[in-house]
Amino acid sequence: MGKVFLGADGSAHSKRALEKAIQLAKASNASIDIVHVISAKESKEAVLNSTGKIDLETKRKQMLKPLFDLTEAEGIAYEYIELRGEPDVELVKYANHEPYEYVVVGSRGLNTLQEFVLGSVSHKLAKRALAPVIIVK
Repeated sequence: MGKVFLGADGSAHSKRALEKAIQLAKASNASIDIVHVISAKESKEAVLNSTGKIDLETKRKQMLKPLFDLTEAEGIAYEYIELRGEPDVELVKYANHEPYEYVVVGSRGLNTLQEFVLGSVSHKLAKRALAPVIIVK
């Protein structure tokens, strides 16, 4: 059984990317790795706005819960992978650590500074990932 890589951050683009990942997983009888990177900036903001580590983890899982729920509702096996670091670097590194059938990512994420052009994370995945990359608008 193959695997589909999904770079996820909880944004609307991320949800649309999951819908495409589910289609691909169904067509190739694959599971999905839902990969989320906690950047230093996200971590710092979360600490400032939370009451503790458990609160942080709960908020993060709540943000990503719609993705888990949709994947389960479609009957697709998935694994949640949480990484720490710069999203573009960590996602590329993880996407290339094993042979994925597809890499799927939203065209933009939660970072509003990247709204003017193709998101830097999706752009770097498209250039550096070894598997075919699908960028979902």
